[in-house]
Amino acid sequence: MSPTRTELRITIAKLIEVAYSENKELTAKIVRQKGSFKMIVDQDGNARLSSQAGIVNFSAADTLDSIGVNIKSVSVNFSNDKERKIKYTAIIDIKVAKIAVSGSFDIEALITSCSGVLCRAAKSLKERHNAYEVELKNIMGN
Repeated sequence: MSPTRTELRITIAKLIEVAYSENKELTAKIVRQKGSFKMIVDQDGNARLSSQAGIVNFSAADTLDSIGVNIKSVSVNFSNDKERKIKYTAIIDIKVAKIAVSGSFDIEALITSCSGVLCRAAKSLKERHNAYEVELKNIMGN
């Protein structure tokens, strides 16, 4: 069963959160800088968020497992505009097909939302809360 586009968009937000939990300062610097940055995840869940500001390596295995699909790779290109909206285009290879998804989200809402998102990110990777999912959907504009 293929993941829905909404599930993929939420997964992209979760991947940013995992990078943030690995290295808050550098991840914030990467996503807040004007211009572009990239995230690549391989089939083993090894992930890399990179830009001119630096590189954050982290494990995305739990996040990818949470969508219940065998992912071969994920490649996401992001661009940050003047309005602090992050636009992205992602290619997700699920071995039987490649799925493209694009959209945008408010980076400030994602990073500073201690009403739930980042303050509970580590716990939520292991325990999925409906409120967490709803909040991510709102941030992602769905």
